[in-house]
Amino acid sequence: MEPVGVYVPRARRTTAAVLRQWSLPDALVEDARLVVSELVSNAITHGSGDVRLRLRHDNHELRILVTDDSTAPARRRRAGAEDLNGRGLHLVACLSLRWGVADGGRTTYAVIPALREAPPCRRTAQPSSDPTC
Repeated sequence: MEPVGVYVPRARRTTAAVLRQWSLPDALVEDARLVVSELVSNAITHGSGDVRLRLRHDNHELRILVTDDSTAPARRRRAGAEDLNGRGLHLVACLSLRWGVADGGRTTYAVIPALREAPPCRRTAQPSSDPTC
């Protein structure tokens, strides 16, 4: 069995390869790689059983779905200034139009605009006043 540490980089590489095959813009590919990294890491760390990654794309949006066997839904938390962890779902929220959980908590998903309408934290050149972004 391979060490757990190989799965997240593999998920990022696979995501980038698929999205480039779909001729999606590089900026979208990079945002999606980060979202995949966070969702897969969370599923490995906090979930149970096999972790499955699915990508769905239409002309308007890219949907990233990560499923494991745990029914405990992913939740955003407030990380303290000194905390090393706890910011991943904040990043997912900033890069996505929306995110959430489905399948009784087993699937965490994020939706990224495929037409490059900027997510909330990137709609302005000015720094965001939202501290979670």
